[in-house]
Amino acid sequence: MRGLPAALVMVLTVSPVEAQSTGKWPPDSLVNTVVIPKDTPVLQVVGRMRNFTSDLGVRCEFCHDGEAGKPLTTFDFPSDRKRTKVVAREMMRMVDDINRRLDSLPGRPTPAVRVTCSTCHRGVARPMPLSTLIAETAQAAGADSAVAAYRGLRTRHYGSGAYDFGESSLNVTAFRLGRANRFPEAFRILDLNAEFFPNSSGMEVFRGNIELMRGDTVAARRAFQEAIRRDPANEEARGRLEAVKPKP
Repeated sequence: MRGLPAALVMVLTVSPVEAQSTGKWPPDSLVNTVVIPKDTPVLQVVGRMRNFTSDLGVRCEFCHDGEAGKPLTTFDFPSDRKRTKVVAREMMRMVDDINRRLDSLPGRPTPAVRVTCSTCHRGVARPMPLSTLIAETAQAAGADSAVAAYRGLRTRHYGSGAYDFGESSLNVTAFRLGRANRFPEAFRILDLNAEFFPNSSGMEVFRGNIELMRGDTVAARRAFQEAIRRDPANEEARGRLEAVKPKP
């Protein structure tokens, strides 16, 4: 089962199969379906729900009343006990509504792009930018937890398309933490990013801007100077350095 580290919480999801729990799998008919038409062939629904679990990196028990590792014949699929199943129905309605709106766009190319769960989720249950996720973790649990979360996500999802592990994600994370006056966490995140992008000029611009938020113009000048040393063509760094030069 793919998912987020323990420090993070899965919130948004989509539901697996809504079918009667009769000790038979697959079941003969659908029970308590709300969004999916009741006359939809059972095996078609099963295939659709398998797509959902893949799109979100979850298993049936995430939405349905059953125990991981147990046969599906033991699951109570009609039950609405889990909040995630109720949320799933709203998410399915939302996707349908988006696609209806897309169909109304004039001059739409062929083949037309369709929105699916994977459009946002990309293999994780809680779809959000990596910068937001790590910033939230740092503010809630501190820098150590944020660093551990990032490393865990990178190990699990690097190359999958679930998150953007490019340089900008942690730069933006650090900037958000700086704006929240969480300066130790901001600099810790920049130091983490430096492990993966050790020669970055842009990262030093972010460092300088965060130093300015903290009120340390001397440290900011050093950061902008380092950015220029790494990339003499970095015009943003030159402009920022000019702006913080001591007044004659």
